Amino acid sequence: MLELNNHDSTNDENTQGQEQAETEQDYIMKLNRNEAFFLDDNLTLMLQREEDEQKVYSMRPVQMTAGLAVPLELMDKIGKAVLYTTMPENQGKEYAFVIHISELYMIREVALSSISMEGEPVGINLKRKICALLYTTALEQESKDAWVNSMLTCVNLDIQISANDDADS
Repeated sequence: MLELNNHDSTNDENTQGQEQAETEQDYIMKLNRNEAFFLDDNLTLMLQREEDEQKVYSMRPVQMTAGLAVPLELMDKIGKAVLYTTMPENQGKEYAFVIHISELYMIREVALSSISMEGEPVGINLKRKICALLYTTALEQESKDAWVNSMLTCVNLDIQISANDDADS
């Protein structure tokens, strides 16, 4: 049974919790050595000061040497990717880790499509990985919706044609 206009606080809290869970969904990101080095070079640690007016600042000047200041958790993940991908026994392997949606958007900000390292299009590779994680489900849903709409359009036409044929008879 579908209930309409039910706005008790329990349902509102559940809805807010579901929305928060959807936006805080974790993804699995994989980085190779060049991608890990590129991110490590282009991100800097975001720090917070309690006594200062400016609550957040970065370790390096963002405009000069780093593309974006990010939280410690993301810096740790990138650091682990650098270490893992540079170990001799892991040569050629990607480091896989859990990443949050906000961290994906942070990486997307520095992943310029024109960036290459050792002949590898690192920026394009990172953008494709990020967009695949963020948008694959939405694109699949859009495709399904378009297919359903096209099928419904055909059904509606067939019904209208059949109704017209029946009226003519």
